[in-house]
Amino acid sequence: MIRINLLSAREIKAEIGRRQDLTIAALALGATLGLILIVLLYQLYRTTALGRELASTRQEIAALEAEAREVTELQKKVGDLKQKVKVIEDLRKKKVGPVRVMESLSGATPPRLWLTEFKENSGNLSMNGIAVDNQTVADFLRALSGSEYFKNVELVETSQTEQDKLLLKKFSVRSRLVYQPSVAEPPAKDAGAARPPTKVKKP
Repeated sequence: MIRINLLSAREIKAEIGRRQDLTIAALALGATLGLILIVLLYQLYRTTALGRELASTRQEIAALEAEAREVTELQKKVGDLKQKVKVIEDLRKKKVGPVRVMESLSGATPPRLWLTEFKENSGNLSMNGIAVDNQTVADFLRALSGSEYFKNVELVETSQTEQDKLLLKKFSVRSRLVYQPSVAEPPAKDAGAARPPTKVKKP
């Protein structure tokens, strides 16, 4: 005797429904996993790109810092060079200035006038001397005023004095001394270059 086990139509439909549910669940799970994988790959790509961008930015920062250090060093070198130039210029003024001043003073001194005292303090000059007359003193003051090395020349006082039975004029002069004039001026016409050097004592 042969037995045939036939499933009812209801059971068949239920089985088909379960299979469809499993299929749908598998597809949903696969889609979810695929979406998660896509998100992870995108995040990995973004992380890699940001890492490259960060490395490039750090390189640019390092290059800018190096340039900034170079600029700072150049500024320091420029400052040092300016300081050296100033020192050299000051030394040149101290070396050349007094020589030019004495040359100008010698050229401004009339033949019959003698300087007995020459004092300078921080650019303030005072001189004492004797001359044969007031006109000679006036010529001396005018010559000094025409020199670029003597500014604000002023006669302080004059008095009569006698030396070796000669009546002479004793005088005092003060002025501002400029060792390095900003603008060179031609020598005064009445301050001839062929005049004798300044005398510090009466001959």
